[in-house]
Amino acid sequence: MTEAVHIQEAVQQRESLLLRVVRRFADSRELTLLILVAILAIGMSIVYPNNFPTGANLRAVLLNLAPVGILVCGMMLLMIAGSFDLSCGSTLALAGVWAGVVAGWWGWPAEVAVLVGIAVGAIAGLINGLIVTRIGINALIATLGTLTIYRSLTYVTAGTGVTPISDAFAAYGRAADPILRIQSPFWVMLVIVLAGSWLVSRTRFFRQFYFVGGNPRAAQLSGIRVDRLTLVAFIIMGALAGIAGVFGAARLNSAVVNAGVGIELKVITATVLGGASLKGGEGTIIGGILGVLFIALIENAMIINAIGVFWQGMVVGLVLLFAVSLDRFKTSGRV
Repeated sequence: MTEAVHIQEAVQQRESLLLRVVRRFADSRELTLLILVAILAIGMSIVYPNNFPTGANLRAVLLNLAPVGILVCGMMLLMIAGSFDLSCGSTLALAGVWAGVVAGWWGWPAEVAVLVGIAVGAIAGLINGLIVTRIGINALIATLGTLTIYRSLTYVTAGTGVTPISDAFAAYGRAADPILRIQSPFWVMLVIVLAGSWLVSRTRFFRQFYFVGGNPRAAQLSGIRVDRLTLVAFIIMGALAGIAGVFGAARLNSAVVNAGVGIELKVITATVLGGASLKGGEGTIIGGILGVLFIALIENAMIINAIGVFWQGMVVGLVLLFAVSLDRFKTSGRV
């Protein structure tokens, strides 16, 4: 009987140790992601020395993660505030198409087209925010509805798209630095990440979003205008989707109507993986970007191995379930 008790205690200790490891993994998300990204990059460099660590491949990885990275900055802010936006992919496409129409069909200056695209995204975000804060519709239902509406408006606006747009407009997305030769969408993303990280972590206004997401009622009673902050977060999300759409269209010199289809899954996956809680009040911009980089490396490994796009979607879905499970372990009190 005593031996059985000892065995049971040993099993419980091992389970407790495992749960403590899982908890530490969930709590130090940025550091853990950084380690995983480093391990994954080193492993791929060893296994695929002729494919992964080449300049062309690394530039492609950084360029392809740029639109997701831009959107993650806005999604992280929304999720910190306890909300989210499923329509970001449709907003991206709508903004890119309108920029293409202005520059390609109307012949207006490229600078005006860029501003119009960003403005379209901000207006779309404003509409989402008003639906959520003024009408009181849940963000899931509201943005699920506008996802379809904005995508339909994209088709109505441009039919099959705008191709080509103009050389002056394309220059915004194709300009590259002389040293690393990485095109402008990545550098735009980097500026947004650095600025967003500083604003969220250092400024009083953006720090309020943590209080809103952590306890909206207490934030309201303390004098924080919860609805206004939520509205601002949706506008920022829309504007960032507009930026991603404009620079994506400029890089291709083509505004396609199916741009951004399914991108919201990657964005939410990277955001939750980067430390955002589904209950709000947690997360960092840097964590979200590390989540984007982690997913981008996994996708790149699958591309190198010629794994089909449908399998890639399955892997992203599994990563999302894993990230949500970590959030569940962290907040449920089970660890």
